[in-house]
Amino acid sequence: MELIGVSEIAALAGVSSAAISNWRSRHANFPKPVAEMQSGPAFDKIQIVDWLNRRSNNMPITISLFNNKGGVGKTTTIWNLAVSLAAKNKKVLLIDFDPQCNLSIAVLGAEKFSTYLQSSSEYPFGQTIKSFALPYVQQSREGELYTKKPKEDRGNIDVVPGDFWLNNFSDILNVGTDVIGGSGLYRFLTPARLVNKLLAGNTVYDYVLIDLPPSFNSLVRAALYSSDYFIVPCTADLFSAYCVGLIGDMLPLFIKDWEQGKERYLQSNEFDSFIKTKGMPRFGGWVFNGFDTRRKQNAKIRTKLGADQAQFWEVKKSIEERLMANMEKNITSYQGVPTFINADPIAEIEDLNVMAPDSIVQNVPIKYLKEKKPTRENYSSGKWASNQIELMSRMDQEYDKMADYIIANAV
Repeated sequence: MELIGVSEIAALAGVSSAAISNWRSRHANFPKPVAEMQSGPAFDKIQIVDWLNRRSNNMPITISLFNNKGGVGKTTTIWNLAVSLAAKNKKVLLIDFDPQCNLSIAVLGAEKFSTYLQSSSEYPFGQTIKSFALPYVQQSREGELYTKKPKEDRGNIDVVPGDFWLNNFSDILNVGTDVIGGSGLYRFLTPARLVNKLLAGNTVYDYVLIDLPPSFNSLVRAALYSSDYFIVPCTADLFSAYCVGLIGDMLPLFIKDWEQGKERYLQSNEFDSFIKTKGMPRFGGWVFNGFDTRRKQNAKIRTKLGADQAQFWEVKKSIEERLMANMEKNITSYQGVPTFINADPIAEIEDLNVMAPDSIVQNVPIKYLKEKKPTRENYSSGKWASNQIELMSRMDQEYDKMADYIIANAV
């Protein structure tokens, strides 16, 4: 680890030492010093260079939505978060890195998505993420990259469709050889390489959001190694707290593997700045999904039902005492838990009941669903009930709150 001081950071950035002190106080994600010397605080140069590059080059922030437990609302969260960011005039790229392809179906529509899966002489690998990744696997060359627009397109969102072939890709990726051995780190940076190809074509994004399968497989590793942050959606059930704890156990091991492989790789590729700035996913917070509330008589504030409240406290405890604590203790190569993070959820999304599947059926996010007629047969009036519209509006505000949080902190 190469250490540098404030004056050296100022020289790298081309600013005064006073400006660096200002950045340290204003930006919660500015790297923490790794040592205190007689001359002042010392910082890891790699972390500083990464931070400065993002600040000066306006690189997009990449965020994975991840939980090894299924059914926690990852796809719904990532879709509606993207819509809220886009409504705030942020350009968003969605990458469907889940072989189930639920995000692609929800955002693009099943019929349109099925056409992107088809191969032809014009599109030999279809128009999905497979067309980018498979040529690299087979021939060590970058493939073609296609971005698509959501079915409910209101601007600022592009989608890289997923593909069921990702199951095969997961089997091809080898942690022992590619990561720990250092010979295939670029294979494990497929999402990051994809983003770089778009940027090389002068496409500009503020945020890249990656949807992932519920597992600890190699696809999850690849996305996390490519990400700046990860956000963990959770639900009010018995297993959420346990699974959150597993993330705290496993992620430091993922990082240890990456650091071993990176060290081996850099022995013969010491000037590869791309590799040096990857493999450092930071915990970006958690989302509490799928709970019920009620408003007591004459009360202004809604409260969670007793069982859901009890599960909320269990998940929050596991976030703080296992996920955050283990990352802070066992990840030493970078700051895995930023200073702006605490154990509180960054958003709380209530159970949307029939509105959630209706949103997917119509390929319309919650922000705009109240403008559409419900498709459920039991709505003979063809209108949403007033309490449903009120719930949609409140949850839309929660997604907006999450977007504001990311804009303010994920720098």
